Amino acid sequence: MNLSVARAVAVVLGAGDVGSAVAVALHRAGFGVVLCEEVDPAWHRRGMAFTNAWYLGSAELDDEAAMFCASVRSIPAVLDRHRLIAATTWSWRGVVQAVRAVALVDARMRKRQPSGDLRTAALTAVGLGPGFVAGSNVDVAVETSWGKRLATIIGTGPTLPFVAESPAIGGAGDERFVRAPAAGRFSTDRRIAGRVLKGEILGAVGARLVAAPLDGVLRGLSARGARVAQGAKIVEVDPRGEPALCYGVAERPRAIGRAVVDALAERGPRQLAAVAPQRTPDADAPLGSRTATNAATVRLPDGPPRAATTS
Repeated sequence: MNLSVARAVAVVLGAGDVGSAVAVALHRAGFGVVLCEEVDPAWHRRGMAFTNAWYLGSAELDDEAAMFCASVRSIPAVLDRHRLIAATTWSWRGVVQAVRAVALVDARMRKRQPSGDLRTAALTAVGLGPGFVAGSNVDVAVETSWGKRLATIIGTGPTLPFVAESPAIGGAGDERFVRAPAAGRFSTDRRIAGRVLKGEILGAVGARLVAAPLDGVLRGLSARGARVAQGAKIVEVDPRGEPALCYGVAERPRAIGRAVVDALAERGPRQLAAVAPQRTPDADAPLGSRTATNAATVRLPDGPPRAATTS
C-alpha cells in the first residue's frame, strides 16, 4: 500500500515526553509526522506528551495537536488537510512503507534493551539514547543523558550507556517515582498535576496498591487502563508543588528534538528537499533561556487551558 502525502514524512517511535518533543520539532520544521506506539501505552508524563491521543483520540502539546488514526488510510488526511501530527498503533514498518517515510526516529527509550538494525536505503534512521551505534544499527544517534553531552549528534559510534540515576527535581531523585510492582493493567482515578500526600493511595496494578512516595503534585501518572510492565515508571511526584510544571515540553526533550532536526539537516538528506524548515524564534537560544519566550497556551489533558512550561 502506497499513500500520497504532500510533505516529506518522518515516523517517530514512542509517544513519551521525548518522542512527543521530537514530533513537535519535526512538525515545526515542515515534516509530516507520524507517531507510532503500542495499544494502551504506559508513558506517565502525559501532560508533557501526546500519550493521551491513544486514550482520548487527540492530544495537544506546546500548541501543536496529534490525532489518533485507527486506519493507516486516514494518515494522509491528518497530515495534509488538517496539518496535525498523526498518532497510530499500526506497525511502524507498515507505516514507513505506506507513507514512504524519509526519516525514522526511535524514541522508545528502551535503555537496557539492545536495538535491532533500523537502517534501510530509503530513509535516515535516528536512534535516541542508550543502545544505539551510529553506522551499525542507525545512521545517526543523539545523546539523551543529562550533562555536557545532552543532545550531542553522533555520526559514528555508540551512545553513552544507560545510567540508572535520575537528576534531582526539588531535591528528590529516584525517590519521586513509583514503579509498577507487577505487570498488568493500571487503575487510577487521579489526574495529572493533582496534589498528593506521601502514602496516599493513587491506584493499583491488579490487586496491588500504589501509593504516593512523597508530598507534591503528580508530574507523571500512567493512564487508567494502561498496560504496564513490571518495573515501569507509573507515578512521578514533583515536590516543588507547582501544577504548571507538569505540562508542556521540558528543557531536555526540547533539546533532543532540536538535535534530531539538526541531525537530519546535517545529513544533507534528500528528505529535507521537500520541506521548508520553520525554526521557532528561540531555536538557537541557550538552554534555560526560553521559559518566557516559549510559553504557549495548550489544552491540558486533565484540566483547563494554561501556560506551557519549559522547566
